[in-house]
Amino acid sequence: MAVIEFEHVSKAYRRHWGRGSLREALPQLFGQVVGRRHADDADLLWALRDLSFTVEEGETLGLIGPNGAGKTTTLKLLSRVTRPTSGRIAVHGRLSALIELGAGFHPDLTGRENVYLNGTIMGLSRREIDRKFDEIVAFAELEEFIDMPVKRYSSGMFVRLGFAVAVHVDPDVLLVDEVLAVGDYRFRDKCIEKINDFRRRGKTMVVVSHSKEMIQRLCNRVLLINHGQAVFLGETRRALELYHSGFVSEELRKRGDLGSTEGKPIAIVGVEMLDAEGKPTRSFRSGEPATVRLRYRAQERVEAPMFYCRVRRGYQVLHSATTARAGIERTFRAGEEGVVEVRYEALNLLEGEYNLNVGIARDQFSPILYDSHDDVLRFEVHSFLQEGGGFVRLPHAWHFAEEGG
Repeated sequence: MAVIEFEHVSKAYRRHWGRGSLREALPQLFGQVVGRRHADDADLLWALRDLSFTVEEGETLGLIGPNGAGKTTTLKLLSRVTRPTSGRIAVHGRLSALIELGAGFHPDLTGRENVYLNGTIMGLSRREIDRKFDEIVAFAELEEFIDMPVKRYSSGMFVRLGFAVAVHVDPDVLLVDEVLAVGDYRFRDKCIEKINDFRRRGKTMVVVSHSKEMIQRLCNRVLLINHGQAVFLGETRRALELYHSGFVSEELRKRGDLGSTEGKPIAIVGVEMLDAEGKPTRSFRSGEPATVRLRYRAQERVEAPMFYCRVRRGYQVLHSATTARAGIERTFRAGEEGVVEVRYEALNLLEGEYNLNVGIARDQFSPILYDSHDDVLRFEVHSFLQEGGGFVRLPHAWHFAEEGG
């Protein structure tokens, strides 16, 4: 039996809705009332286009794809946070969504009051919340803080309470959107075990995650989407292979030029990451070797430029590699095209998503750039939970020393 039915669903947002005058807004509002589409379709941003899938009872479906593909929009439509522009959606049974944990919490209310408020919104009676209350608080580990206003909670406390309420509603259908990327490692393990308990009890789930390991551990099938459309629906391993190798490298090839080379003496025209076997990928395990390959094109003769590659997490630069530091210096002739690579013997980064900045400077001492590209490529790193938190994996050794020794 299909617990979730998603039939030919499309979702569009207006880019500039509400920015004009009342005179401009009234025709749009009238058009919506009578069911007429506004003439200016160029103002529409399509988050989903004719997307269809079903999820059977007891099945866990994974949703994967690049940022902006439409994954979270799909979950918001399933949870009725927003409505589709066209198409049909049906969800059979009680639903709980782990999308924006604590989004319904009132900051001035205490943790206790918010548990009752959210439980009621999710369809529980007062008696049911009374029965589950101690279990919710114990799971969130907030016994000492449950009567404190949640506006005084840390982000971790906020997330723990939101997760605890959502999973203790005991839903028939659970939607999970990347929420396990937050919180400390110990609590994340606890959450994963709770989700596995849902699976053992035959609950139906839809999981969105950038973590390859998470999708492998939890999902029976996977839907790969891009630009709001289905690319592949089927076996988990095949979907991940498409996304992390063929599909990603094809997307990079489609991008081709990284921008016009006009007016640039030398420019980077392509970027990709390779695994230990030289295959394009954007998913690595901590400590594995990795190579960043830059394709360049020289428009004119250039003497001794400096190529650079910076690994970042958000806006923090974690590592910067340059050809100058490596002692590589050469002259490029007009019309020359080629490849330069930076090879990392061990990608000593911990679990998370990272991005690359690449470019070419006139030389190692000059602020003048021939070419630069920020956030040109994103990749993910997986590590074992016992390796701890942070960003980097520093080579180290432990030992016990005698006092005074």
